[in-house]
Amino acid sequence: MPSGPTCRCLLCRIETQLTLELRSSAAVYDTLRSSAPNGLAAFVSPFDLLSHLRATQAGPSSDGLLRQLLAARSLEPRLIETLLILAFVPVLHGTVRRIAKRQSGLARADIVQQAVSVFLQVLRSGQILKRQSYLAFAISRAVKRQLFEWAAREGTVLDSAARTDTKTRSEAGDDDEIMERHAALRHFLHRCLVKNLLNDRELSLLIQLKLDGNTGEEIAESNSITSNAVRQRMKRLLAKLRRLAHHPLARE
Repeated sequence: MPSGPTCRCLLCRIETQLTLELRSSAAVYDTLRSSAPNGLAAFVSPFDLLSHLRATQAGPSSDGLLRQLLAARSLEPRLIETLLILAFVPVLHGTVRRIAKRQSGLARADIVQQAVSVFLQVLRSGQILKRQSYLAFAISRAVKRQLFEWAAREGTVLDSAARTDTKTRSEAGDDDEIMERHAALRHFLHRCLVKNLLNDRELSLLIQLKLDGNTGEEIAESNSITSNAVRQRMKRLLAKLRRLAHHPLARE
């Protein structure tokens, strides 16, 4: 678990804070170190132990010490979790960086908080507590898998929200466009009536067909004419409206 480069991200700030806490936990560490026979006796300070953990590859050579630390967690959970978070910061840092690169919509701080939360959950899981070999590898793999699964779910939610938002804006834009067209049409028809370019009968026919939704047959029956006559009237009316749309008096 080699040490990685530091930066000013939230995870590195957490690392700094935990390092300060570890510095003030020397007495607690000494008590734990002398409380029972364990591998901690070989390391005179928590920082010696941390350096060893970070220098140890994720293989069988670190299994015994990690098992002892997990067992000691029931005695000093804060100290042990602080040590293990600091030991795995390079793994967490690399995973957070990869997720942030893949899922640009996720806030880096949210990824970091989730990474620390997932890491602690993995440490407390029965699967890890029962494992006897390749502990560091198993912890790293479980954390990465759960974090990438979380990021995929969050990314899907964000994508869905973005699509919904885009659709809503598009629909709002469509509604605005329809309202503008209706306003322009009302103004156009009003000008035609004021200038006597359109009579009341023509406007009534237009309203019945286009706004009231009446069929040609219904209008024909109420006026005792054929439906074909209604269609011909409507055809002439629409042609007239197209001509009026270019008439200077109708646009004034």
